Amino acid sequence: MSKLNLKISKPNDAWIFHREEVYTTEDGYCNIFVLLDAHSAFCFGQVASVELPTQVEILAVFNEAYSKALFWPKAVIASKKDPNLETLSAACRELKIALTLLPPQDLKKYVEPFSSGFREAITGAQSRQTPSEEEEELEAFIPDSYSPCTCASGKKFRFCCQPIFRELAFAMCAAEDGKLDEAMRYMKEAEAKVGATPEVLCRYAICWSFFDKEKCAEYSRRALDANPNHPRTNFICGVDARLAKRYDEALGYYNKALENYPAECRYQLNEVYNNIGTVYYDLNDLKSAKAAWEKALVLLPSDRMVRENLIEFIYENPDLPAELREISPFIRKFLERR
Repeated sequence: MSKLNLKISKPNDAWIFHREEVYTTEDGYCNIFVLLDAHSAFCFGQVASVELPTQVEILAVFNEAYSKALFWPKAVIASKKDPNLETLSAACRELKIALTLLPPQDLKKYVEPFSSGFREAITGAQSRQTPSEEEEELEAFIPDSYSPCTCASGKKFRFCCQPIFRELAFAMCAAEDGKLDEAMRYMKEAEAKVGATPEVLCRYAICWSFFDKEKCAEYSRRALDANPNHPRTNFICGVDARLAKRYDEALGYYNKALENYPAECRYQLNEVYNNIGTVYYDLNDLKSAKAAWEKALVLLPSDRMVRENLIEFIYENPDLPAELREISPFIRKFLERR
């Protein structure tokens, strides 16, 4: 069900079961499940835990909400991607309350007032009503805890690379800033937590790419030996091949990355398609470059580089035939969003 067949015009018409996530130094990533009134975004109560809440815990929050509202709602609304749907469904059946599932983007307008205040309370920073391009890209870059991991292990992000996300991010930043010792320290902390996984080996390769190309190539080989389908390693190998003007080889690596990144990895897939477009542009195949860049734009409309590539090299390129410069109505929507 993608539409809410319920008029929400007053308090208690519907309640929303919503999940936020926080990071703590003691417990790592924790779930905060809250029960909100759909009309006012008033928070009836919450369940905080490292793991998913049990049916008993969910029912306790519902009963607490009932004690405040004095009425049961007509329906409970939740995200289609909520990781605790089975338990929530059982709780709703026990209470004889209808459960309506919405796509996250349709649910956002109901939970945004609470989410903005929650983020402000956690971070101490005032939230903006309209997220910046950087915030949208960051949101796309960091997977949801219960989405497939970007390393294509087949596990959920929470149970795969999330425990080392902080160390990997700090290592990448340190390497980019020229701080090799600091980058290696963070990488060793990550390796100590999960071992020399393909993702860890790939991140070693990325760190070394700023200092020693041979070391970078060595770690890339080790990552592909551990998992030939590892998407990020194939991507960085594609970057190296493209810089060396080995274009067919670059496309092979990029296509391998596309095949193995989970569909939810919008940021990473956008990155691959953008680079594929650049390869085709280098090959003077502008029709294929246009197709790749447009796919990248759809995946991440906030990507300014992709928009500029399309505008400068395709849509406003006077040397191209009119049919190639044409912008479809579907793509124009994404160009006009900014």
